[in-house]
Amino acid sequence: MKKLEVVIKGEHEEEMGREMLSGIYGVIQNYGYTDVSVRADTIADKGCIQIPEFLKPHVQSVKERRV
Repeated sequence: MKKLEVVIKGEHEEEMGREMLSGIYGVIQNYGYTDVSVRADTIADKGCIQIPEFLKPHVQSVKERRV
């Protein structure tokens, strides 16, 4: 089982969300899956983004490149 989560914030977040969901549905149809749940929510901006552990090494390397 695979769970994907994307959080976007910005001027075009609604449009981007619709395009992403459209792409997800396209991939699902390509593989013939039927047991799939796709959901989109608008969430309150809490002023911070949680970075998953597996991405933290990449965040550090981006900070180093900016210096």
